[in-house]
Amino acid sequence: MSEHLYTYIDPPSEKHLSRICDILDNHGVIALPMKTNWAFCCKATSKKGIAKIRQLKPNHPEKRPFSLVCSDLNMVSQYAQMGGQSYRILRKILPGAYTIILKSSSNLTKQLHDKRRTVGVRIPNEEITKIIIERFGEPILATSVPLDEDGQVLQMGYQVYEKHGHGLSLVIDLGDELPGTETIIFDISENEIILIREGVGSIEIG
Repeated sequence: MSEHLYTYIDPPSEKHLSRICDILDNHGVIALPMKTNWAFCCKATSKKGIAKIRQLKPNHPEKRPFSLVCSDLNMVSQYAQMGGQSYRILRKILPGAYTIILKSSSNLTKQLHDKRRTVGVRIPNEEITKIIIERFGEPILATSVPLDEDGQVLQMGYQVYEKHGHGLSLVIDLGDELPGTETIIFDISENEIILIREGVGSIEIG
């Protein structure tokens, strides 16, 4: 049975954090605020969790991987290769509304069992989400919650719960309305900056 969980961050609830991490560890799917929009999330190594997300978002291309969401650059560096230029860029713009494609490191395969050559990483500017990942101790996979059948953005947690609660373990809600905007996607895996998708925020990152 899914639950709409209202929580807080000043300070965060230890009881809630423990419960969220336990659900992630047991292949659950949760909806988290990402400042720009809502996202379905699961443990990065959970095949069951990934399958559940794909059921919730059936139009997501099968071959397109979900983003790897980290709490900080140190966590990013464990799963992606960061040279001098890419490190400077990430340090400049993250946390923020960006998804950055980098070359994956060997740890992505060894620890997360993911063999893709590149990986899209995010550090959202959303304190509760960063706290959850930091507490969990490893990155999570995420994809944005889709528009409803009328093409409308789901901006409030209760809307996400009403629409997708049947397939979720938890909706984690601070009570805030999210704009429902897309992140900007840059590919910097080949030592040049390539804009893949425009979104909210500046595209001047060089």
